[in-house]
Amino acid sequence: MDGTEEEKERSENVYLTKPEASEEMMSDPNSQIRPLEEERWFFNGMSAKEAERAILEAENKEGSFLIRESRSRKGCYALLVKHWDPKLDVRVINYRISSSPSGYYINPKVKFINLQELVKYYCELNDSFVRVSVKVQNVGQSSDNSFLREVSVRKALQHDRLVQLLGVVTQSQPMLIISEFMTQGNLNGYLRSDLGRQLELVLLIDFAIQVADGMIYMEENCYVHRDLRSANILLSDTLECKIGDFSFAQKLKDDRYILLKNEKIAVKWTAPEVFKEESHTAKSDVWSFGIFLMELVTYGQSPYPGLNFAQTLDFLQNGLRMQCPVGCTEELYAVMSMCWTENPWSRPSFKQLRELLENR
Repeated sequence: MDGTEEEKERSENVYLTKPEASEEMMSDPNSQIRPLEEERWFFNGMSAKEAERAILEAENKEGSFLIRESRSRKGCYALLVKHWDPKLDVRVINYRISSSPSGYYINPKVKFINLQELVKYYCELNDSFVRVSVKVQNVGQSSDNSFLREVSVRKALQHDRLVQLLGVVTQSQPMLIISEFMTQGNLNGYLRSDLGRQLELVLLIDFAIQVADGMIYMEENCYVHRDLRSANILLSDTLECKIGDFSFAQKLKDDRYILLKNEKIAVKWTAPEVFKEESHTAKSDVWSFGIFLMELVTYGQSPYPGLNFAQTLDFLQNGLRMQCPVGCTEELYAVMSMCWTENPWSRPSFKQLRELLENR
């Protein structure tokens, strides 16, 4: 195990804009369905490189797109979209269009009967500015397998209290995970701001209840987050909380996830048994939730202040726990203490935690 702080993702906020393709690139998606060969957005017999060069022609505006059929694999298609943001150094987003006897797919949730319907959907989707967050694979520091595992987790987990997955790019480098954009950023930064420090305890507890809702869903579906903390909770403009950053998340097997050699751990948020047994369970996430509650009532303060990682481990191995902070009620501190029970299986479930928080 690696006892260093977890590696942070490199992500950028970009705008997914209305595709204002030139007439040469796209026809009216509402027009009557015609043979593919007659559609202005469809290109047959064009190589991937030729398609890239075509979409990047100067007359094609931001968001222009085309669909091409593979020259080597009949019936296989790709959707190419002109780049969104030069900061990402991505000039063309290349979606692979998966086909089956029942239709076509471009992301985990959307299916189309034919390619004309796909184009219509793409146009309607981009009829207004939609801000998105893009996680870019760090090719030098993460393997394809780890990135694809995160993609798989994101596809499997769909809930109102989890940051929504909008699409993925996995057929070209760098690979991308495209998610909804949360306007107020991460909760830790917000708590430390002037606005955040004015929040009353009742609203902080409401944040905790929202996060508990998302964790109930993960617990019921046998997934562990493994990095539950305020920096990985994102806020909307209406202060709606959603759980994000699933780079550590894993599907449980026999109620636990066994750590791989040299796998990174967020030490100050991790339960003591993880270091002893080298495995995570849903009860490990419950421990992290208790640390998250402490972050809330201290307005984003790092846990175990003044202690480094080694000192934190010694502190926990001696059976010690953080004291009740100033401004925290005895009832709320009691909930934290339940999360930090030495025996993992004596800790409450997330459903029980939600009830405790609602009734405090």
